[in-house]
This record gives sequence, structure tokens and C-alpha cells, in this order.
Amino acid sequence: MSGANELQPTPEGALIKLARQARGMSPEVAADLTPVQIKGGRWRQIESGYDRKSPPKRSFAPALTLAHMAHTVGATPERLTEAGRDDAAAILREILRGEGEESVSPEVLTTREQQMLAEMVASAAEGFDLTPEQLDEAYARARQLVKERRASRVSGGGEAHPGRAS
Repeated sequence: MSGANELQPTPEGALIKLARQARGMSPEVAADLTPVQIKGGRWRQIESGYDRKSPPKRSFAPALTLAHMAHTVGATPERLTEAGRDDAAAILREILRGEGEESVSPEVLTTREQQMLAEMVASAAEGFDLTPEQLDEAYARARQLVKERRASRVSGGGEAHPGRAS
């Protein structure tokens, strides 16, 4: 294997990075939201497929860690299978199966979901360089949109994800 190939991300690392970026999370935020113990630096190693020691060495995630990382960033078991990680996909399926058995009110976000939402809003606010006052205005508009979309669903004007506000 040539040196250039060794520094390429693994398919599962590329998947995790893409899903994390799509959610606007840094590796540190994603690592903090993951229920297994992982630090931002280790998260980066798994995404890149190697550690940054000299000389660089291949870095692979154990199945349990990868499954929880995938869950945190919303990657599916099918995507893990496509990336060649059936072992992590099986664990992720079990994680999802366990969540399906929880009796959580459909209108209540879990602590993890609340934290993820707060991180996404904070990232968006930073990206738009919003002042606190502008952020309050954006919240007010978001609340109004949620009300309108719920009213539209009730009147049969559209579909939304079951149990979640649009």
C-alpha cells in the first residue's frame, strides 16, 4: 500500500464525517453527545482513518464505538453496511430497536435531542453572525412556523414526521 493510500479515510470514517458535517456539528460536539466515552481527537482519527503520529498509523473504530458515533450523527445501519461495517450496523440496529421500545411522549424531546438542537441552533447563529436580539427574532419566527405547520397538518394540508414538530 502506498503512503498516499494509507492517509485516505476509511469508508466508515468518510460516512461519519459527512453525516456529522450535514448536522453542523464539530467532532468535539458530536463526541460529547455520544454515550460511549470518546474525545474529539479520537473522533477525528476515526473519521480520517489514521492517527497523526509520525509515521501515521491506520485507525479503526471498534464496532460499538462506530455504532454509537453513527447514531449520534444520524447515519443508518444500511449506510454502515454499505461502508463495510456489518458489525457496527448490527449494534446500531439494536440501539434503534431499543429506542423504539421507549415510551416517550411524541411531543417531548429527549435530553440528547434537546442538546443536538441547541448545538445546531448555536452553530447556525454563529454562521450567520447573529446578535442575541436577532437570535430572539429568529426563535420567534421559528415558533410561528411550527404553529403554522402544525395547523396545516391538523387541517390536512400536509404531512410531517409522526410525533415531531416540523
